[in-house]
Amino acid sequence: VKMSLELYGFQASPPCRSVQMTLGLLGLEYKYHDVPVLEGGTKTPEFLSLNPQHTIPVLTDGNLVITESRAAMSYLVSQYKPGQLYPACAKKRSQIDQRLYFNIGTFYKRLGDCVYPVCFGKTKTIPHENIDALKEALMFANHMTVCGYVLGNSMTLADVDFLSTYSTLEACNFINLTPYKNLQLWADRMKQQIPKYAENCGKGAEDFGAWFNSNYDRKQD
Repeated sequence: VKMSLELYGFQASPPCRSVQMTLGLLGLEYKYHDVPVLEGGTKTPEFLSLNPQHTIPVLTDGNLVITESRAAMSYLVSQYKPGQLYPACAKKRSQIDQRLYFNIGTFYKRLGDCVYPVCFGKTKTIPHENIDALKEALMFANHMTVCGYVLGNSMTLADVDFLSTYSTLEACNFINLTPYKNLQLWADRMKQQIPKYAENCGKGAEDFGAWFNSNYDRKQD
């Protein structure tokens, strides 16, 4: 079988890591292109022809181009290994979709509101209202993981997607995560269950944490 899958990514990026973990879980072979985002790698004519929005990740499968990580994740399962990660049942799928949308619109969004301005050197501190908003999202996510997974009692794409967000938050280390016991237990379990976790997510999360902490003023804590 010719390897037709290609992933354009940047390892520190949480959405890129979600797609890498999905590829790993499904045991799919793919060609990885490391995009030097901080050096303008998404603004080159070649990259812009692939994705005019100049964002990563980009997944290609032959002439198919997918420029949103969650769309890429659900495509990979549906196309290559249909199953419990993203079941065909419309009712179950609606619940997983709901969690994926919660991550992009609330959990990852609120994490980004806290960390990206610091990462990009726009500020050295985080406004308290942004931290409070993130803590509220953590409280919601902690409640979601009460049965051991983000949804019910088995792994789905929602777990993979939450893990890239949560591992980034852990690495940035600006919020005490001990109050969120369900999330902590869930994350420990996920790191054991996801194949090649260190390679596909852990290392990138550490890189992100180092990037954030090189610009963050700890005196604010």
